[in-house]
Amino acid sequence: MKRLLATASLALLFDVAAVGQQPEPIIRFDTAQSVLSVLAAARVSGSIQYNGKCGPGPRVLVPALPPIRAMQKPYPADPADTLRTMFSIDGGIVVSEVRNGTIRVVETGVQTDILGVRIAHLSFDKISDPDYALHVVLSAPEVRSFIRVHGIGQPFPQIFGPVYEVPGAQNTNTSPRPGVRSLSGELNDVTLADALDYLLKTFPGFWLYQDCETLDRQRVVYFGLFPVPGREWTWDGTTLSR
Repeated sequence: MKRLLATASLALLFDVAAVGQQPEPIIRFDTAQSVLSVLAAARVSGSIQYNGKCGPGPRVLVPALPPIRAMQKPYPADPADTLRTMFSIDGGIVVSEVRNGTIRVVETGVQTDILGVRIAHLSFDKISDPDYALHVVLSAPEVRSFIRVHGIGQPFPQIFGPVYEVPGAQNTNTSPRPGVRSLSGELNDVTLADALDYLLKTFPGFWLYQDCETLDRQRVVYFGLFPVPGREWTWDGTTLSR
């Protein structure tokens, strides 16, 4: 099977449904903010790992997130219970809370082999751009080797750079302004999932992992980092909130 990889903090397609209604797939850029609001209210971070639905063609679209139920604020005190209710439309979604309070939203059966790749060393030097921090993690030699050995390609035109590159990521914050969060430090002998969790210590919110298969049996994998508070970013000339 030919495999494709995309690292994306791009426009995401969300299925959103009100309680008691069938979910209708629509483009929603504020749904991520709803999940972030739950996590921020409880002062915790998390991750979402699921099987997406890939679009056809060489430029594969970012797969849709699982459908969620709309909930009224204020949210219940337990963030795991709140997210269980939100994601309850899909019976295959399991929400759990690990010892350190991190919330995991995982779809049953999602292929997570790449998340277990062990990375010997990572170094971060005053990084205040979350996307660049994600780029540093995905640029690890072990991750690149896994991509190469497993024949994972890139669905985007080569203008975007290497397969492990986050489009638009750049380290322009070597001297962050006072009050701006920045990431410094080193990691040794960690899994890719561990490294993504480490980013959340400086950029609390959630990291996203999407795995899907196109109609012609091509595997596509996406990564994204969604910190709080959300910020504006631009894709294809459209300004969106994240």
